[in-house]
Amino acid sequence: MKEPKVAVVIPAKNAEKTLEKAFISVLNQKTDEQIEVCIAVAPSEDSTLDVAKKILLNNENVTLVENPTGKTPTGLNLAINKTKAPVIVRLDAHAELEEKYVSTALETLKKTGAANVGGRQNPVGTTPFEKAVGIAISSRFGAGDARFRTGGKAGEVDTVYLGVFERRAIENVGLFDESLIRNQDAELNWRLRETGKKIWFEPELVASYKPRSTLKELMKQYYEYGKWRRHVVGAHPKSIKLRQLVPPLNALLFSLGIVLGFLWVPLFSFPALYIVGTVCATTVKSKSAKDFFYLLIIFPTIHFSWSAGFLKGVKN
Repeated sequence: MKEPKVAVVIPAKNAEKTLEKAFISVLNQKTDEQIEVCIAVAPSEDSTLDVAKKILLNNENVTLVENPTGKTPTGLNLAINKTKAPVIVRLDAHAELEEKYVSTALETLKKTGAANVGGRQNPVGTTPFEKAVGIAISSRFGAGDARFRTGGKAGEVDTVYLGVFERRAIENVGLFDESLIRNQDAELNWRLRETGKKIWFEPELVASYKPRSTLKELMKQYYEYGKWRRHVVGAHPKSIKLRQLVPPLNALLFSLGIVLGFLWVPLFSFPALYIVGTVCATTVKSKSAKDFFYLLIIFPTIHFSWSAGFLKGVKN
């Protein structure tokens, strides 16, 4: 068996229904390169560990590490340190790679000289609600202008979905920050860029993503995104982008208009503009009556949950 050139690292938690599918997407890669896989299993409420052990038993290119902290960046670092290949592919246990993902990523790394390349996040929902969430997070109104969400031309970007990394580059900056619960990918990409490295978006790279199944899960997800983005901005003030200030500013103006609009009617224009914008975006993006109903709820949930998390931040 040749020395592997590619290591796929999979942090897994509560993923008994999806982990095997994620692994099969690695087996189905159309590449001549040898691939090693390491699964880092966090304490779970289901049989994720049993599924991982079954994969380990049936595949000689797989190793397994347990991640007692449950934190994604810790799991990623444990898996990276367990492997040896010079190229690291991150794959979440709820995602799947298209069959030319690895070969395209290797070509892109070589062609661009980037330290990290990534592509499009393809939301794949199974319920009407999950499909509506997928529509929302793929739109500029829903989740901003990040190319990995909305698509676009190849080129340098701030961050990417998942990522295919040059091992030496990420080892030189200290791998993932294990103090973070969310935004560890964006934070690592910021440190890579600070050393002069490139982060590259390649639209031909596609990986699936499973949207949250309930409004409560979505609310929690985006609240944590906002909270930990605030933490990253505190650690790296220059990393702040104008688009990240729009949601909290909108939330503050919306609240101001609702509370003080009775005292000065023109202030009602702030919430009114947001409501009109939400209805317009919902109308444009909806493919059915169910989409319209769900998006009217999902768009504000994403915006205000993220804003609440960002405004609160992380307590030290």
